Amino acid sequence: MTRPNPGLPAMARTQRGFSMLEILVTLFLLTMWLLASAGVQSSALKFNKAAQFRTQAVYLATDLAERMQANKTATVAGGYVYSGAAITPPNCLTAACTSAQLAQFDLAEWNGRVTAALPNATVAVTGAVANPITYTIVISWSDRRTDRTYSTSGTSESFSYTATKTILN
Repeated sequence: MTRPNPGLPAMARTQRGFSMLEILVTLFLLTMWLLASAGVQSSALKFNKAAQFRTQAVYLATDLAERMQANKTATVAGGYVYSGAAITPPNCLTAACTSAQLAQFDLAEWNGRVTAALPNATVAVTGAVANPITYTIVISWSDRRTDRTYSTSGTSESFSYTATKTILN
């Protein structure tokens, strides 16, 4: 059996091991802070990805609106009305196309870019032939919320972006 050191004050003899407890509490608090920090980083990455999808939708809708403005003849004739169905366009990169063929080429290329950039994307372009003609461009996509994949079995939320383009003839 060990005897208390008579040279130590009485208070020092009674507080042995208290420093170890302080270290354990500090390590616990540091661990909790690191876990919370990792959770904040994870949420920030998820919200950043959602913002990127919205930015892509705005960019893609603007791209189609600019294509409409450049091909005014087909736009005024209603050539850019599109339901999202598959199109087999002519190759306007190597051969000359009419304005209607160029509209089909633009829509097919644009639809491919939308589906490549946004998960589970669908598009629709509506418009009525009038003067001026106003087209409504709707881009919809799914964004994951709690699952790790873009599968339909997990929880996801649908988003859409709507833009309008008016063309005067």
